Amino acid sequence: MIPFDSARRTVFDAAQPRQPTETVPLVLAAGRILAQPITALEDIPSAANSSMDGYAVRAADVAGAVGNNGTTLRVLGEAAAGKPFEGTVEPGTAVRIMTGGLLPHGADAVVESEAAEEGEDVVLVRRAVQAGHAVRPAGEDVRAGEVVLHPGKRLVPGDIALLGALGVVNVPVRVRPIVGILSTGAELVPPHAVPGAGGIRNSTGPALYAAVTEAGAEPIDLGIVGDDRDALAERIEEGLRYDVLITTGGVSVGAHDLVREALELHGVEVQVHGVAIKPGKPFLFGVHGAGQAQGYVFALPGNPVSTLITFHLFVRPALLGLMGATGRDRVIRAVVDEAVSKSDTKRHFVRGVLGVNDRGEQVVRTTGTQSSGAVSSMGRADCLMVLPEASNGVERGDEVDVLLL
Repeated sequence: MIPFDSARRTVFDAAQPRQPTETVPLVLAAGRILAQPITALEDIPSAANSSMDGYAVRAADVAGAVGNNGTTLRVLGEAAAGKPFEGTVEPGTAVRIMTGGLLPHGADAVVESEAAEEGEDVVLVRRAVQAGHAVRPAGEDVRAGEVVLHPGKRLVPGDIALLGALGVVNVPVRVRPIVGILSTGAELVPPHAVPGAGGIRNSTGPALYAAVTEAGAEPIDLGIVGDDRDALAERIEEGLRYDVLITTGGVSVGAHDLVREALELHGVEVQVHGVAIKPGKPFLFGVHGAGQAQGYVFALPGNPVSTLITFHLFVRPALLGLMGATGRDRVIRAVVDEAVSKSDTKRHFVRGVLGVNDRGEQVVRTTGTQSSGAVSSMGRADCLMVLPEASNGVERGDEVDVLLL
């Protein structure tokens, strides 16, 4: 068996950024991986404006204003968002201003409405303010020439807002890898079917379809193929046309485990087969082709739990790597909330649930049974507790690495 770190290094070394760039409309860019840096061509905000409703004033005019001994100023007009005041605030004057309204020439502060009392064409300011009070200066958020988003960033709705504010309507992103998903096993039937004796519904195919989509790639369902060499070879030949092929089942060493043989017959160079982890030991990784035509194969165990865990450990970070994404893993430290035993030299990935204890510490507990057949445990899990090879387990109160799902 190959050590986990060595297996990951092999996968990561192969899955370097290679996806070409395309441009997509701003409204379709969320979830995509940015391909080029985005540099602001203008300040945000473009000019000083008010952060609240009130009165634009000269701070020097209201320096002595206190309660009933306030300062009375003549109101010249109004500045609303999108409708600036065209004149100048001279000494002894003010302009009514709304949130987002441009600060008029001559004014250097805003007095909030609650600290003022307006009469006919005048306002009584009841407190002093400093220059800059309640004013958003030009460039407070973004300066022209600043790189605001870097390549490799997975775009979230907040990034879309920023791009919209900067007028970027066509966004350069990495093309999504196309991922074929092939489920193998004579025992499998589609989820809508009623399985016969010894049969089971195919849960790994739909789960991987969802996982590939969440990772930002484009899944293709290649269906189910039984334990038949010719049929398997035909379906694998189809799957190798895509950027990535994922298979499930048939990757161990039993008489009906035919996947490795079929892959090698189609020119796949197997680089990893069998990793010292639990669950997921039979995992296989291979490559085929060269240069821009190179493709990748991940043969995952057929057990649904092992399938999803090996996807999170190997396939998801590889897909992100192909798209040049920054941050392939999301790992934190947490305090263990219960003892977990371990008796072998594999690296264990224990399904867990995060929480916070009464001291404000991040804590993790198991989802309960760690049986590889407990499909529901993956739905409850939001993380994997990592138990190193040399560990004999952990006690309540120990700290461990936790891989976020």
